[in-house]
Amino acid sequence: MKEEATMAHQSWEKTKADRRSGMSPRERAESDVRSARLASALRVGIVIRNAREAAGVTQTGLATRMGIAQSAVSRIEAGRGNVTVEMLTRIATALGAPLSLKLGAGEVPLASQFDASPRIGGRIIERFDEEVPG
Repeated sequence: MKEEATMAHQSWEKTKADRRSGMSPRERAESDVRSARLASALRVGIVIRNAREAAGVTQTGLATRMGIAQSAVSRIEAGRGNVTVEMLTRIATALGAPLSLKLGAGEVPLASQFDASPRIGGRIIERFDEEVPG
């Protein structure tokens, strides 16, 4: 099984090298930027999924707390969503987790305590474990 995975990885590396060999330097640079953005989005999604799972919350539960669709949470966790700082703040608030940004060796807290009460669909709620009337 490990041998098959190695072969698949080698095949992907060869495919990637073949594709890049036909690119101009500008196309390679643009491809590198796209790849870096996708990798970053995927890493953010993994961090969000890990935080959600550590909090014992389902995608549906997180979506409900945030007032968004479960499919939006799924896209974010898969690295396909547009995750802004505002969205990260909403996710952290919904999970009751602190939010910080780490660039290089430093870490900057973005929100250690949230001043705003959590909201669902524009309605302020006090606790996430209580049902919010529809």
